[in-house]
Amino acid sequence: MQKISFHLRRNLLFTGVIIVLIGIIWLFISLVFSIFTSDEQKVADPDEITNYIEKINQFVLQSFNEKQQLVHFVEADKYYNFKDEPALLLDPKVITYNAKGEEIYTLTSKRANYLDDGKIKFNGKVDINSKSGINYQINAKELSINTKTNDLMSDKQIVYLDKTAQVIAQGMRMKAIDDKMRLIGKTIINQDSGQKILTRNLFIDQAKSKKRYYSKHKTTYLASGNKIDSQGLDMDMNKGIATLLGKVKILQKSGTKIDTKALTIDQSKEHDIYRTTEKVHYQSKISDIRAKKGMRYDAKDQKVRLTGGVVGRYE
Repeated sequence: MQKISFHLRRNLLFTGVIIVLIGIIWLFISLVFSIFTSDEQKVADPDEITNYIEKINQFVLQSFNEKQQLVHFVEADKYYNFKDEPALLLDPKVITYNAKGEEIYTLTSKRANYLDDGKIKFNGKVDINSKSGINYQINAKELSINTKTNDLMSDKQIVYLDKTAQVIAQGMRMKAIDDKMRLIGKTIINQDSGQKILTRNLFIDQAKSKKRYYSKHKTTYLASGNKIDSQGLDMDMNKGIATLLGKVKILQKSGTKIDTKALTIDQSKEHDIYRTTEKVHYQSKISDIRAKKGMRYDAKDQKVRLTGGVVGRYE
């Protein structure tokens, strides 16, 4: 009877612990769900906003500089003015202009705040259409437009959505005079084809219909079971060609190491092709090979071709 009682108590205790854990998990899920749904309700149910001191439907605002030149044009479906909070714009559209009166870009979003200093701060998804025809889609915790310079900036995490990639950074700067975006801090590029690139302070240049990503900081390229470290990145997204700059070290999941420089990765095929015309040092568990004039490496088939004065040692 003592053994049966002991096992019964242990089983009851175990069951009680499981029930408590399930309850904690459900409580956590409910809290998270309530946070997200409450944020969504704020956006989805603007008519429930009651603490405003002024409300304007079909809001329109024009701003001029000291020379009486139009700087930007703002319109919104609704405008709310509060006593102790920044003014709220729902479904805002902001058009910026240069000194010639030409449109620079148009920004649209679900909501934005109009600050006392004249800055406009967007929250959530922002679409940016440049006069050159370039479109930027950005998810931002905060994205501000400087109404004096028309430059865009954010000091919080942003997600830039490209056609074939998602880029996550810790902030951004974008000048109104060109189609160049500077992403700040640690930057992650997640490509739709499976490659992942880790770098810092990435520039995205889309001027003259090109789409170039480049960084002069340490870069890590992850794909096909390989880890590639380099000293920088220069990537043509239109052509699917990535160049890893400076000294390059390839580490395969098998433990094989390849040291070289200026590695070009051709992503235009169904799999990556690595190429270089620099010296190559190939080291595996059974071989140590050096080549003077380059390498072609098919990452999918795991085939390496070394060229020019190849010297090897095998164990």
